[in-house]
Amino acid sequence: MKFGVVLMLVCLLFSGQSATTNRGEVVNHQGKYLWSGSGEAFVPNYVMIDVIGKLRNEDNSNNLSLITAEQVDKFIAIYLEEHGFNGAHIPVYGQWFHIGNNKVSQGDRSIDQATFDKLTMIIRKVYEAGGSTHLWLWGDASRSQTSKSLKGGIMGAEEKELLNEIYRQLNPLQGWSISYGFDLWEWVDENQLRAWHDYLWQKDGWNHLIGARASKNKLDQLYEGMDYASYEYHKPWYEELREMKEKRPDKPTFSEDRYRIRTPSKYPKKDYDEEETRRGLWHHTLAGGVAAIWGNLDGTGEYENKEALKCFSVFWNDKKRFKKDMVVDTTLSEAYCLTDNTHLVFYQENTSTIDYRFTGKPKNVIAVDARKRYQEIDLSTLGAGKHTFTAPYPSDWALWLEE
Repeated sequence: MKFGVVLMLVCLLFSGQSATTNRGEVVNHQGKYLWSGSGEAFVPNYVMIDVIGKLRNEDNSNNLSLITAEQVDKFIAIYLEEHGFNGAHIPVYGQWFHIGNNKVSQGDRSIDQATFDKLTMIIRKVYEAGGSTHLWLWGDASRSQTSKSLKGGIMGAEEKELLNEIYRQLNPLQGWSISYGFDLWEWVDENQLRAWHDYLWQKDGWNHLIGARASKNKLDQLYEGMDYASYEYHKPWYEELREMKEKRPDKPTFSEDRYRIRTPSKYPKKDYDEEETRRGLWHHTLAGGVAAIWGNLDGTGEYENKEALKCFSVFWNDKKRFKKDMVVDTTLSEAYCLTDNTHLVFYQENTSTIDYRFTGKPKNVIAVDARKRYQEIDLSTLGAGKHTFTAPYPSDWALWLEE
């Protein structure tokens, strides 16, 4: 082993970090989410922290007062390790002032340290497990979950003091981002969002992406100066996700509605089922990398098709196949395709064949059935030109090509 590698491992050992946790911050790299320390691009797929209530045999809730370190460890084991998601989504709302209570009132002034302690614990554990955390600062104004209900209102004295505390306590933690809330078009305007964004970024050493979810099923932004582009789109598929990416290609893209499984569902045009969840994960990545929030609010909270969800994660995350320079290419196949020329991915659903082509050096090719536990079919090394993959049976198939 070379001396430099040994020295790095020794330094990490004595600093209390491992190579997997020394990833740095979540940053923007040419429109993709990137870990600043490792230089690896990734697509955030967050799990709603609400499902942690299932571990207590209770209703879904973002009540931070009930969440223990042991429950977070189990949450990580189930959703990040077994299912393959790579982050946690935490709506905070009024709990900044009183843990366990989401409502905001004019009497709220002082922060609740218990909330900050709980957020610190969760952010650290998720980061150490290889994931990232996304916070919603506020919720819905009609339910009194926003700074609009404070005495000073939006960006008044109370909210600024809260932001000061977020900067002091949470900014030093790595691997998290924050959005202003949801249904923002109902209660906040462009100037107020600009003031919030700039207030944090003017602080020395601020290093977390800031966003604000836009209007329902539209491709607008409430303020174009945010660090990532955020949309509330109901059950978007590949073409709609492509539109999101192409609309603001220089920013990471986040389809920031919560993709929930709820039975019976009041919103069938909005909620995904388990099979749609599996396919949705592939679509969000193959469209160029669109972040998302997922959650099964039924039964135990686990997905019955978790082996197939894990297959997606192994293919992309464990194998580190989402490259920072990959782009969508529609000229090489009728299948969905991402490529940086050296590496290519082709994906097609309900098929037993994939026609594709590539140029340049010969490529090693493997195939994976995206509906099953991860298993590679080695298709050997192929030269440039046109090729046809013939599968042993119809399914949703992915091909990976590399030099």
